[in-house]
Amino acid sequence: MLLFCTITLGLSAGWYLARQSGAAPPAIDRVNSADFDKAMTTLSPQALQEAKADPRECRLPMGFILAATPGNPAGGTVRFRTSRYESPPFVITDKPQRIAIPNPMPEVGVGLLSVEGDAKGLVVALTPPANMEPVNGAATTMVIFPVSPPCKS
Repeated sequence: MLLFCTITLGLSAGWYLARQSGAAPPAIDRVNSADFDKAMTTLSPQALQEAKADPRECRLPMGFILAATPGNPAGGTVRFRTSRYESPPFVITDKPQRIAIPNPMPEVGVGLLSVEGDAKGLVVALTPPANMEPVNGAATTMVIFPVSPPCKS
């Protein structure tokens, strides 16, 4: 019985990984310069301070997501994380909300995006959209961040 379960689990995991490996990770759209000031209002206090204090007049490289809980008007409260950023808490409902996410590694362009909290049916508009409903409080997906050109010296 143990051997059967092990083989079944191995086959299932192999099928899942083979199915996942062919698809490119979803992408986060870049915040355009006209929307930069509005996007900054969704940043954490620390990221906002970093963006305002850049002596080289170099904008913090950011992308944005749209988050909503379609069919769930009550929504829930969540935080978004990357390897170097934690957002403030957002109450997400069935009305899409635009949220800026700083690029954790502007020179690389690929990283993890996590969501923590409680929001049933959470959908994050990436390209393509990702269902990121926090299971046991968290969900993570690999994403492509827009690569930023080097800043002026």
